[in-house]
Amino acid sequence: MTSLDDLFDPASLHGRAYAVLVQHPRSTAFEVAERLGTPPRVAEAALEALCHLDAAVRLAEPNGTVRWDAHAPEALSEAETRRRNRDMLRMQSAAARLGETFRSVRRTTDADGAVVAVYERRQLLADFEDLQHTAHANVKVVERGPFLSDVDTEERLFELKSARIQAGIDYRTLYQETIYQDPERLRHVLATNAVGAQARTLPDPPMKLILADDRRAVLVLHTDERRGDPMGVRVGPSPTLDLLVKTFDALWSMATPISVNPAEALDERDRAILTLMSMGATDDTIARRLGLSRRTVVRRTASLLERLGASTRFQAGVQATRRGWL
Repeated sequence: MTSLDDLFDPASLHGRAYAVLVQHPRSTAFEVAERLGTPPRVAEAALEALCHLDAAVRLAEPNGTVRWDAHAPEALSEAETRRRNRDMLRMQSAAARLGETFRSVRRTTDADGAVVAVYERRQLLADFEDLQHTAHANVKVVERGPFLSDVDTEERLFELKSARIQAGIDYRTLYQETIYQDPERLRHVLATNAVGAQARTLPDPPMKLILADDRRAVLVLHTDERRGDPMGVRVGPSPTLDLLVKTFDALWSMATPISVNPAEALDERDRAILTLMSMGATDDTIARRLGLSRRTVVRRTASLLERLGASTRFQAGVQATRRGWL
């Protein structure tokens, strides 16, 4: 399915077709096909897909000629950012309702023990370690404060995670953006990333969670043993587990890859390149607008994408805005 990420990806067919319309307004499908180097039917299918995304419009002339034109790139970028923010709010609301349901859970043998309450901090930490020790393929974690572990336990968990990564276990950890204000935890994050882990951030993840192989989970409800009610729940194969897996995957898709230097300032030239890049401008257009060589623009664009941990120009624009770079 075509998305706006494809639209701002100059390597994709739809991104190239959109760039043609931006640079050559009111083109026919045949003219677009010539510039893309594709058969007319392929170009026309791409243009239809752009219309479906509201990125392009079909214009019929009185003589029957059909032409195509692009909608403004910045308007599309702003609309997509608003849509993703709405999705995030809906996801957080659903997760909050789920958390309230879990808080009512007590020890029970119903549903073959699919959901079991955990009342003690040491047991939650033991469950976190057990899920990582016994995972066969992957571990997914949502981490946010307040934290369960002290410094010594944190160091042991870091060593366990590193060992499991080296054993071939795929790790994906979603952190709260406050990780950037915690140098010791950030050091652990960057060290595990260096050996193959993946880490992303969200401003305010709605839960603390660990999943092993999408088959078992522990959800932390709170970290205060004095309250008397369950501090967390173990979740086995069940519709509840399926919901947790889908929730993690949705949150992950909306999160920002972690950056070594999240607050690193941009110089004015990089800021101008990033602004034009997020609007869908090509390297040639950016070079022409800023009076730079194309080689310089290509080098600086690649550096910006790497610094932002982005795979497309649209993602770079969203992440730069989130970090206050634009």
